[in-house]
Amino acid sequence: MSSMTNRTKSLRDLTSQEYRNFILPTSVASVLVLTILLINVWIEHSIVALDKRSITLLIITTALYITAYSFYLIPARTNKDTLTWANVIIGGVGYWLYTIILPDQLILYFNLLLLLGVISVSTFSGRLPTLMMIALAIGGHLINHYKDIDTYLEWMEHLGIPIIAILIGEMNSRILNISRKQVGRLEIINTFSRQVAAANDRKDVFELLNSTIPNALNADSYYITAVEGDEIHVLLCYDDGEYFNDVRAPADGTLTNWVDKNQEGLFLPDLRQPVNLEGIKIILIGKDKTSLSWIGVPMNSTGFRGVLALGSYEPNAFNRADLELLSNLARHAALAIENVDRQAELTERARLDGLTGVYNHGYFLEILKSQAEDATSSGALLSLIMLDVDFFKSYNDTYGHLAGDKILTLLCNTIRSHIKSTDMVGRWGGEEFVISLPKTSAKQALIVATRISESMRGFTFPDRNGRTIPPPTVSQGIALFPKEADEIFELIDLADQRLYMAKKRGRDQIEGVPNESNL
Repeated sequence: MSSMTNRTKSLRDLTSQEYRNFILPTSVASVLVLTILLINVWIEHSIVALDKRSITLLIITTALYITAYSFYLIPARTNKDTLTWANVIIGGVGYWLYTIILPDQLILYFNLLLLLGVISVSTFSGRLPTLMMIALAIGGHLINHYKDIDTYLEWMEHLGIPIIAILIGEMNSRILNISRKQVGRLEIINTFSRQVAAANDRKDVFELLNSTIPNALNADSYYITAVEGDEIHVLLCYDDGEYFNDVRAPADGTLTNWVDKNQEGLFLPDLRQPVNLEGIKIILIGKDKTSLSWIGVPMNSTGFRGVLALGSYEPNAFNRADLELLSNLARHAALAIENVDRQAELTERARLDGLTGVYNHGYFLEILKSQAEDATSSGALLSLIMLDVDFFKSYNDTYGHLAGDKILTLLCNTIRSHIKSTDMVGRWGGEEFVISLPKTSAKQALIVATRISESMRGFTFPDRNGRTIPPPTVSQGIALFPKEADEIFELIDLADQRLYMAKKRGRDQIEGVPNESNL
């Protein structure tokens, strides 16, 4: 599975058209201020003609630069950082020039341009470039005017707007930082939802959570817990660099149990304070160290009850936004678990015989092939039993097909009761079934076959008319891999031949492996 990126998208990642739309208000406002400044310069009689021409040239150059930078350079830029710092230096020098050539009565326009510049730079470049530009602008202004500043009021006139510009830049940076984090959270959720939708099983879902959480949230520990009756089963637990998986603990009194019972998120920012939840006790899973912050959310699907939780060794490490992000991840994970469970169920159904619930012919062959490969690599034995219900057609003709179906179902249930969980049974066709017994000798297979025969002889049940149906019997043939046959179809043919030998001997017989006591 591919891992998430923890890079937060910023406004610098906008498309060219999005950037133009976003920058338009400040750009238009700046050009408007420059236009009004130009008008005031030419109607102000106290400004000499040479200065008017110099100021006009600077205003026109500034307007052209704002237009080119905002609508051509920034949207198409390839080296964003270089152009950002170049803009800060050019802007700082430009403000410096304005402080040199602008007369004191027009200093208002300098302040307005500085405020608009701060809004633009802080939005698209961040805190440090903004402060650098303000420092250049104010430095130039103070160098050119410090001799004229004598009183406190004059200091306020010269520094009041720049101080406001710093505050605006800082506020803008913080607001944008929050927005960027939110954009990053949405990107994490969207990426996770796309990836988890392609999961093949629960393990894939848990692995995706394991790779996503460290990049999405700052936590010292996190875990996925299944609630199973009065017990919690920790499926995945990461704690400060180590994994502690497949741990079980009593559910009663745990934070996990509280989340599961109440089916709502739990936000505990500071566990140094008493937990105001009845019956809660802290149970350590992982390292012998208590978390000081904890959040947990339910993660439920049709076949899964669980909790996704984070912990930190620092108090107040999480906020409500973290809880919301965790809840979104849990919901997508739960939906994915439900989907993979449903797909697994459909796949399993496709492998089963519809009447008896045992494996069908095709899938049994797949299992037998795998078991034969394991036996070959390990040097273990593999026994195969073929069995057939004696006189099955007579049961159908005499007592009806429902009675025949009941006999087949009864036979399969009987077989399951006498074999291990690693053994497999399949329907070969009609009333014929096959049993694979890994790591089982011919002698042990004969014991299993004998128990099946004995159990079947003891069953009696009525048909739909109340008539007692005689106990069904089975004939069986046993073959051994790889001692007698080193290929699965040869093994099946040999077991089938012995099955018919058992039938020829009068039915209700077992044809075992010759000299099975030595095998």
